[in-house]
Parts: sequence; C-alpha cells; structure tokens
Amino acid sequence: MESMVLYQRLVDFSEWLFPVVDRFPRREKFALCTQIKNSAYALIRLSIRAQKSARDKHKSLHDLDVELQMLKFLLRHAHRSQYLDPRRYESAGRRLMEIGKIVGGLIKAFSGKGIRP
Repeated sequence: MESMVLYQRLVDFSEWLFPVVDRFPRREKFALCTQIKNSAYALIRLSIRAQKSARDKHKSLHDLDVELQMLKFLLRHAHRSQYLDPRRYESAGRRLMEIGKIVGGLIKAFSGKGIRP
C-alpha cells in the first residue's frame, strides 16, 4: 500500500516539476532539463518495478534511493546556477524529503529491520 503512495507522490512531484524546469534558459533545455526529467521518469519507473517485483523489491528500492539522490543533486545544481529560484527549490526539497522518507520506510520494512516480532 505504501508503494502506491510513493508512486502517486512521484507522479504529483513530476507534474509540479516539469513546468518549472521548462522555464529554464534555452541553453539548458537539452542538457540540465533533460537530465532532470529523465531522473524523474527513472524514479517513477523504479517505483513501479519495486511495486511489481516480489523478488528484487529491496534492490529496486535502493536503486530508487540512488536516483533520488541524483535528482537532488541536479536540482541543487540548477539552484546554484540560478535557474531555480529559492522558493521553488525549497518546495522541491520538501517534496523530495517526503518521498525520501517513504523510500526509507520501505527499505527499512523490506530489510527486516522495521518488522517487530
């Protein structure tokens, strides 16, 4: 059930992020914008894989966590390059932190550490 929440949060985040990224300067349209969008698509793909895969759920969640860190780096780079204003950067950070908490909870639950006897 929690992985469905993760999927929905990722979709909502992508719908919020894409119009923001489309406002970047033209010279970044095919570089940084594409990287950010591909990273968001990869997060959604990995959440679907984690939800559907019974065998590799733990690996998919770790891959999702790595991709989440990559997206955070790309957004931090966009903010430092002044393509992303502080208000939107803060909003993205809050949303990604919430997604990260869900991912962390799922990793903990599927690693056996979050399950009490």
